[in-house]
Amino acid sequence: MRTFFLFHDDWSQWIKADIAASRYPFDGFLVIRRTRAWWGAYLWKRAKRRGWFKMLDEVLYRLYYLIFHSARDHAILKDFLNQRQCKLPADYKRPPVYRVDDINSDEAMRLLKDELKPDVCLLMVNVIVKEKIVTIPPLGMLVLHPGLTPEYRGVHSAFWATCNREFWGIGWSLLRVEAGVDTGSVLEQETTRFDPLTETHVVMQHKAHVEGIERVVETLKKLAAGENPRVMQNGRTSCNYTHPGFTDFLKYRRVVQQLRAEPSVAKYWDPPFETRREK
Repeated sequence: MRTFFLFHDDWSQWIKADIAASRYPFDGFLVIRRTRAWWGAYLWKRAKRRGWFKMLDEVLYRLYYLIFHSARDHAILKDFLNQRQCKLPADYKRPPVYRVDDINSDEAMRLLKDELKPDVCLLMVNVIVKEKIVTIPPLGMLVLHPGLTPEYRGVHSAFWATCNREFWGIGWSLLRVEAGVDTGSVLEQETTRFDPLTETHVVMQHKAHVEGIERVVETLKKLAAGENPRVMQNGRTSCNYTHPGFTDFLKYRRVVQQLRAEPSVAKYWDPPFETRREK
């Protein structure tokens, strides 16, 4: 089974990919150089889609995060990922690396379809992949989403799960890429028990990716053996979340302060559903 790992050209993604490749024989990495359009065009598009107030609210929170949290989070993640990187086998050899500017480009389509010819692709991306790309590997494209779906589809799942006092939503899901946003069938998922009262959602989501890699590798091995692993979704509620704004952060901070005052928050880790896997 020809398997490729697709991810953005970011130092943290490289470490995660190396961790995965040290546990599974990927045929190569496909690295995406560009994540989104120029910021001006992106913000204009957000404003037209979500409204000017929502867009400005998101920008305000983004600035707040960059000023007050990003440096500390970067240091925490660098230490966390470097510790994992140091544990790579001494004989680890990175698989062949291919690069594209845009995963949805004709260049990427030709590379995947005519040269790489994958049976399945593992994705760790923050863009919506178009159908012409998704349909290339016969076993599909699988995205490692930092949150439990279908309850926490979309972005910043750990933020919204904390806001909703649903800590069980902090974790990861491996699901098939389909036309909607994180709407595909789930092959495997797990809650990751970090500390939402002291760690930011950004730190928790990066850690969730790393914690999920071992289980993801086992799922890829099952696919290679002809199995069809799947987590049952019956009776579960689907919700799609977007980027938080500063007004959302004020609610988030208020919730965290209230939870810190409670004698125990253990009840917030219990999901209101039973996770079952098809045999």
